[in-house]
Amino acid sequence: MYWNLDKVIVAQNEALPIDWKKVFRHERMLVEIGFGNGEFLEFLAKNDPEALVVGIEVSQLCAAKGARRAMYAGLENVRIMHGDARFLLRHCFAPQSADRVYMNFPCPWPKTRHAQRRVTVPSFCGLMERLIAPGGAFELATDVEWYAREAAESFDAAPSFKIETLEKNPLRPYLTKYERKWKAMGKDTWRLVARREGPAFKESECEGDWPMEYEADAKKSAAELAGALKGREGRAADGSGHWVFRDAFVSDDGAALLLVITADEGFEQHFYIKLLESPRGITVKVDSVGHPFRTPSMRAALMAALDAAK
Repeated sequence: MYWNLDKVIVAQNEALPIDWKKVFRHERMLVEIGFGNGEFLEFLAKNDPEALVVGIEVSQLCAAKGARRAMYAGLENVRIMHGDARFLLRHCFAPQSADRVYMNFPCPWPKTRHAQRRVTVPSFCGLMERLIAPGGAFELATDVEWYAREAAESFDAAPSFKIETLEKNPLRPYLTKYERKWKAMGKDTWRLVARREGPAFKESECEGDWPMEYEADAKKSAAELAGALKGREGRAADGSGHWVFRDAFVSDDGAALLLVITADEGFEQHFYIKLLESPRGITVKVDSVGHPFRTPSMRAALMAALDAAK
């Protein structure tokens, strides 16, 4: 059977945030972060057909499996995004657009050097404050007691949230594969629900969209420019991200590709910048293959290539 996964997987990287009403006309939006095999996404979509259910998964394999699962079940109200939730939730969703956000048995990142990846950090609470509409909620299910209690303390300290539930061995309407495994072993689980209250979120000003292609009046060839840029690195304008030109490739016709790696607040991307010779000089553009997202580090890398071409 042929699977057109683009019907389910959303890869939009322009005109952000996404207008989710155009994707699927919905009364509510439910989001699951790290959906694994997609069974909980399927449960949510079947249980609430008037809601748009969006799953975010950093694993490409899990994203594909989740999309196939939704298509096999005939679920029109499921959409999937592949990437780092910290970036996608901030840039692809309008403020206060989600009614409920779920995380089921995420990695607790117990080591100190990984602490910033936990849902217990203030930056994650701030992201949930932006995303969740007043009256909505964040729900965490975990098999690690200290993680549940630490998350509860973090959300309780956030002015816009109130802890509604922190319970041991809750009666949940659907048990995931991982949760069933723990129950069969006689181990405990915890469920945290933090209710979004307080004033409406006010979005700060942002740069918005910017071009991913520029022309430079260059005297260097594309190959010369690529060689000069290979290995160069720098930071985003606001200092929040990092970019590096990892490698360069030149074709027989003189066109060049720069392999770029960027990191923005933990969100890493690998993509190419094309260098194409033209009568006006050199065209410097981001290759759209792979649908890379416009981040501060991407823009800084693109500007660095453009400046070097002038």
